[in-house]
Amino acid sequence: MNESWKRSSPAADAAAFTEFYRGAVHELYRYFHRAVVGDDKVAEDLVQETFMASMKAYRAGQPDAITMPWLIGVARHKLIDHFRRLARDERKLVLAYNAANSSPLDLSYDDVDATEALNLLKGLSPAHRMVLVLRYVDDLSISQIADLTGNSVRATESLVVRARHALETEVKKVRDVV
Repeated sequence: MNESWKRSSPAADAAAFTEFYRGAVHELYRYFHRAVVGDDKVAEDLVQETFMASMKAYRAGQPDAITMPWLIGVARHKLIDHFRRLARDERKLVLAYNAANSSPLDLSYDDVDATEALNLLKGLSPAHRMVLVLRYVDDLSISQIADLTGNSVRATESLVVRARHALETEVKKVRDVV
């Protein structure tokens, strides 16, 4: 903790942070809004995460946590983390899609890109997405998935088969292969 900075009072600290927030929130929002190509919800979430980090650091005794240079530095890290999460999630969905469609009985979908795989998986029910990711991305066995979901092994096997069929149906719809 920086010994040269001493807290005045909780009310004064809250007032200082509130004043900083009011002056910085719009600039920070514009920064994120441009970076995430106009996705309002994501920009708002990133602003919230950044200010939460700022408030936590300020309360821990870092007076520079309520300065724009510090805030922009944290914002950049939050933005990088956001894009890393997106890339990781996209890779998982592509892996799940490719693994679910790797059977010799399935059509060949080697030319599927990440965006198409993501959109196809979004078209599935949450239960189908979940089992495909657990089975083919996380590489869990049917019995491990059954334990995690509280289902029987037989019910889990059936769910995985139905999920694969649902994904194949989505692919056929998109590709007009009926």
